[in-house]
Amino acid sequence: MTKIIGHRGAAGSALENSRESLQAALAAGADMIEIDTHLTADDKLLVIHDPKTGRVAAEDFTVRDKTLAELQAIKLNNGEAFLSLDQALEVVGNIPIIIELKDENSVDELLLAIERHPQALVSIASFHSEELRQVRRVLPNIPVYALEYLAPIDIVRTAHKMHATGIGLNFWLMNPLTYRLAKHYGLEVYVYVYSGNLGEQLMIRAARILRLLYPDLYLCTRYPERFAKTKWRKRPAS
Repeated sequence: MTKIIGHRGAAGSALENSRESLQAALAAGADMIEIDTHLTADDKLLVIHDPKTGRVAAEDFTVRDKTLAELQAIKLNNGEAFLSLDQALEVVGNIPIIIELKDENSVDELLLAIERHPQALVSIASFHSEELRQVRRVLPNIPVYALEYLAPIDIVRTAHKMHATGIGLNFWLMNPLTYRLAKHYGLEVYVYVYSGNLGEQLMIRAARILRLLYPDLYLCTRYPERFAKTKWRKRPAS
Protein backbone atom coordinates (compact mmCIF):
# COMPACT_ATOMS: atom_id res chain seq x y z
CA MET A 1 0.00 0.00 0.00
CA THR A 2 1.32 3.42 -0.95
CA LYS A 3 1.83 5.82 1.96
CA ILE A 4 1.86 9.58 1.57
CA ILE A 5 4.48 11.55 3.52
CA GLY A 6 4.10 15.31 3.83
CA HIS A 7 7.49 16.76 2.87
CA ARG A 8 8.41 19.47 5.39
CA GLY A 9 4.73 19.38 6.24
CA ALA A 10 2.73 20.56 3.25
CA ALA A 11 5.49 22.78 1.87
CA GLY A 12 3.75 23.31 -1.46
CA SER A 13 0.92 25.23 0.15
CA ALA A 14 2.52 26.69 3.30
CA LEU A 15 5.97 27.75 4.47
CA GLU A 16 8.06 24.61 4.86
CA ASN A 17 8.67 23.21 8.36
CA SER A 18 6.39 25.83 9.93
CA ARG A 19 3.45 25.24 12.24
CA GLU A 20 1.13 26.22 9.37
CA SER A 21 2.78 23.65 7.09
CA LEU A 22 2.53 20.82 9.61
CA GLN A 23 -1.12 21.62 10.29
CA ALA A 24 -1.84 21.69 6.54
CA ALA A 25 -0.30 18.22 6.15
CA LEU A 26 -2.43 16.95 9.02
CA ALA A 27 -5.55 18.45 7.46
CA ALA A 28 -4.65 16.83 4.12
CA GLY A 29 -4.65 13.39 5.72
CA ALA A 30 -0.97 12.59 5.19
CA ASP A 31 0.01 9.18 6.54
CA MET A 32 3.28 10.59 7.87
CA ILE A 33 4.94 13.99 8.15
CA GLU A 34 8.63 14.68 7.45
CA ILE A 35 10.60 17.54 9.02
CA ASP A 36 14.25 18.67 9.15
CA THR A 37 16.33 19.67 12.16
CA HIS A 38 19.55 21.56 12.82
CA LEU A 39 21.40 22.06 16.09
CA THR A 40 21.43 25.51 17.69
CA ALA A 41 24.29 27.10 19.65
CA ASP A 42 22.83 25.70 22.88
CA ASP A 43 22.45 22.21 21.37
CA LYS A 44 18.69 22.31 20.87
CA LEU A 45 17.04 21.01 17.72
CA LEU A 46 15.41 23.65 15.52
CA VAL A 47 12.99 22.64 12.77
CA ILE A 48 14.59 24.04 9.62
CA HIS A 49 15.99 22.58 6.41
CA ASP A 50 18.92 24.90 5.69
CA PRO A 51 21.90 25.61 7.96
CA LYS A 52 21.03 29.32 7.64
CA THR A 53 17.73 31.10 8.20
CA GLY A 54 17.66 33.52 5.25
CA ARG A 55 15.54 31.51 2.81
CA VAL A 56 12.56 31.22 5.18
CA ALA A 57 12.97 34.18 7.54
CA ALA A 58 13.39 37.93 7.50
CA GLU A 59 16.96 37.74 8.86
CA ASP A 60 19.86 35.55 7.79
CA PHE A 61 21.81 33.80 10.53
CA THR A 62 23.67 30.51 10.81
CA VAL A 63 21.56 28.25 13.03
CA ARG A 64 24.59 26.85 14.88
CA ASP A 65 25.67 30.37 15.88
CA LYS A 66 22.44 31.31 17.68
CA THR A 67 20.57 29.91 20.68
CA LEU A 68 17.09 28.49 20.33
CA ALA A 69 15.63 31.56 22.06
CA GLU A 70 17.49 33.92 19.73
CA LEU A 71 16.32 32.04 16.65
CA GLN A 72 12.72 31.90 17.82
CA ALA A 73 12.76 35.69 18.16
CA ILE A 74 13.22 35.92 14.36
CA LYS A 75 10.07 36.19 12.27
CA LEU A 76 9.50 33.56 9.62
CA ASN A 77 8.27 34.76 6.23
CA ASN A 78 4.72 33.74 7.20
CA GLY A 79 4.86 35.71 10.45
CA GLU A 80 5.31 32.68 12.70
CA ALA A 81 8.29 31.75 14.87
CA PHE A 82 10.60 28.83 14.22
CA LEU A 83 9.49 25.59 15.83
CA SER A 84 11.67 23.62 18.19
CA LEU A 85 11.56 19.87 17.77
CA ASP A 86 9.51 19.66 20.97
CA GLN A 87 6.93 22.05 19.55
CA ALA A 88 6.74 20.15 16.25
CA LEU A 89 6.10 16.91 18.12
CA GLU A 90 3.30 18.63 20.03
CA VAL A 91 1.71 19.83 16.76
CA VAL A 92 1.70 16.40 15.07
CA GLY A 93 0.56 14.52 18.18
CA ASN A 94 0.26 10.80 17.44
CA ILE A 95 0.61 11.08 13.64
CA PRO A 96 3.82 9.33 12.50
CA ILE A 97 6.69 11.77 11.93
CA ILE A 98 10.05 11.35 10.20
CA ILE A 99 12.72 13.57 11.76
CA GLU A 100 15.66 14.19 9.45
CA LEU A 101 18.85 14.94 11.37
CA LYS A 102 20.84 17.40 9.28
CA ASP A 103 23.74 17.68 11.73
CA GLU A 104 26.09 15.22 13.34
CA ASN A 105 26.01 14.99 17.16
CA SER A 106 22.23 15.48 17.20
CA VAL A 107 21.32 12.21 18.88
CA ASP A 108 21.61 13.25 22.53
CA GLU A 109 19.07 16.06 22.18
CA LEU A 110 16.90 13.92 19.90
CA LEU A 111 16.67 11.19 22.53
CA LEU A 112 15.72 13.72 25.19
CA ALA A 113 12.95 15.09 22.96
CA ILE A 114 11.61 11.58 22.31
CA GLU A 115 11.62 10.91 26.05
CA ARG A 116 9.64 14.11 26.63
CA HIS A 117 7.01 13.03 24.08
CA PRO A 118 6.21 9.37 24.71
CA GLN A 119 3.08 9.61 22.54
CA ALA A 120 5.09 10.56 19.45
CA LEU A 121 5.39 7.99 16.66
CA VAL A 122 8.91 8.90 15.61
CA SER A 123 11.13 7.68 12.78
CA ILE A 124 14.63 9.04 12.13
CA ALA A 125 16.26 9.77 8.78
CA SER A 126 19.72 11.09 8.00
CA PHE A 127 22.55 11.22 5.49
CA HIS A 128 24.85 10.71 8.50
CA SER A 129 25.06 6.96 9.00
CA GLU A 130 26.67 7.21 12.41
CA GLU A 131 23.70 9.19 13.74
CA LEU A 132 21.40 6.36 12.66
CA ARG A 133 23.67 3.74 14.21
CA GLN A 134 23.58 5.60 17.52
CA VAL A 135 19.79 5.72 17.46
CA ARG A 136 19.71 2.01 16.63
CA ARG A 137 21.98 1.19 19.58
CA VAL A 138 19.97 3.16 22.14
CA LEU A 139 16.43 2.78 20.78
CA PRO A 140 16.42 -0.32 18.58
CA ASN A 141 12.65 -0.18 18.03
CA ILE A 142 12.69 3.32 16.48
CA PRO A 143 12.49 3.11 12.66
CA VAL A 144 15.53 4.62 10.92
CA TYR A 145 15.95 5.52 7.24
CA ALA A 146 19.29 5.98 5.47
CA LEU A 147 19.26 8.81 2.92
CA GLU A 148 21.33 9.15 -0.26
CA TYR A 149 21.82 11.74 -3.01
CA LEU A 150 23.66 9.79 -5.72
CA ALA A 151 24.29 6.06 -5.11
CA PRO A 152 21.02 4.10 -4.64
CA ILE A 153 22.58 0.62 -4.70
CA ASP A 154 25.24 1.57 -2.16
CA ILE A 155 22.70 2.98 0.28
CA VAL A 156 20.64 -0.21 0.13
CA ARG A 157 23.71 -2.19 1.20
CA THR A 158 24.60 0.35 3.88
CA ALA A 159 21.05 0.29 5.24
CA HIS A 160 21.05 -3.50 5.31
CA LYS A 161 24.35 -3.63 7.21
CA MET A 162 23.14 -1.19 9.88
CA HIS A 163 19.77 -2.97 10.17
CA ALA A 164 17.90 0.15 9.10
CA THR A 165 14.18 0.15 8.48
CA GLY A 166 14.51 1.58 5.01
CA ILE A 167 15.99 4.15 2.65
CA GLY A 168 14.98 7.54 1.26
CA LEU A 169 15.89 8.74 -2.25
CA ASN A 170 15.07 11.45 -4.73
CA PHE A 171 12.59 10.04 -7.23
CA TRP A 172 14.96 10.19 -10.22
CA LEU A 173 17.27 7.69 -8.48
CA MET A 174 14.54 5.07 -8.20
CA ASN A 175 15.11 2.07 -10.49
CA PRO A 176 13.99 -1.59 -10.61
CA LEU A 177 17.32 -2.96 -9.34
CA THR A 178 17.33 -0.69 -6.29
CA TYR A 179 13.71 -1.52 -5.53
CA ARG A 180 14.20 -5.27 -5.87
CA LEU A 181 17.38 -5.25 -3.79
CA ALA A 182 15.70 -3.19 -1.07
CA LYS A 183 12.73 -5.56 -0.98
CA HIS A 184 15.12 -8.53 -0.91
CA TYR A 185 16.60 -7.11 2.30
CA GLY A 186 13.18 -6.23 3.72
CA LEU A 187 13.75 -2.47 3.50
CA GLU A 188 11.03 0.14 3.11
CA VAL A 189 11.62 2.75 0.40
CA TYR A 190 10.37 6.31 0.21
CA VAL A 191 11.08 8.81 -2.55
CA TYR A 192 10.96 12.58 -2.60
CA VAL A 193 8.64 13.65 -5.42
CA TYR A 194 9.38 17.26 -6.38
CA SER A 195 7.52 19.46 -8.80
CA GLY A 196 10.39 21.92 -9.27
CA ASN A 197 10.54 23.20 -12.84
CA LEU A 198 8.53 20.22 -14.06
CA GLY A 199 5.23 21.70 -12.99
CA GLU A 200 2.56 20.21 -10.79
CA GLN A 201 0.87 18.08 -13.44
CA LEU A 202 4.13 16.40 -14.44
CA MET A 203 4.85 15.78 -10.76
CA ILE A 204 1.50 14.02 -10.41
CA ARG A 205 2.20 11.94 -13.53
CA ALA A 206 5.64 10.99 -12.21
CA ALA A 207 4.10 9.93 -8.91
CA ARG A 208 1.49 7.85 -10.72
CA ILE A 209 4.19 6.05 -12.74
CA LEU A 210 6.25 5.40 -9.62
CA ARG A 211 3.21 3.96 -7.88
CA LEU A 212 2.47 1.64 -10.78
CA LEU A 213 6.07 0.43 -11.07
CA TYR A 214 6.76 0.15 -7.34
CA PRO A 215 3.47 -0.54 -5.50
CA ASP A 216 4.96 -0.54 -1.99
CA LEU A 217 6.81 2.75 -2.46
CA TYR A 218 6.12 5.63 -0.06
CA LEU A 219 5.77 9.08 -1.68
CA CYS A 220 7.24 12.07 0.16
CA THR A 221 5.62 15.12 -1.39
CA ARG A 222 5.18 18.81 -0.69
CA TYR A 223 1.59 18.43 -1.88
CA PRO A 224 0.07 15.74 0.36
CA GLU A 225 -3.37 17.18 -0.38
CA ARG A 226 -2.94 15.99 -3.98
CA PHE A 227 -2.18 12.40 -2.99
CA ALA A 228 -3.55 11.61 0.47
CA LYS A 229 -6.69 9.99 -0.88
CA THR A 230 -7.96 6.43 -0.79
CA LYS A 231 -7.10 5.74 -4.43
CA TRP A 232 -3.44 6.61 -3.77
CA ARG A 233 -3.17 4.40 -0.71
CA LYS A 234 -4.47 1.30 -2.44
CA ARG A 235 -2.23 -1.06 -4.36
CA PRO A 236 -2.80 -0.72 -8.15
CA ALA A 237 -4.73 -3.55 -9.80
CA SER A 238 -2.46 -6.05 -11.52
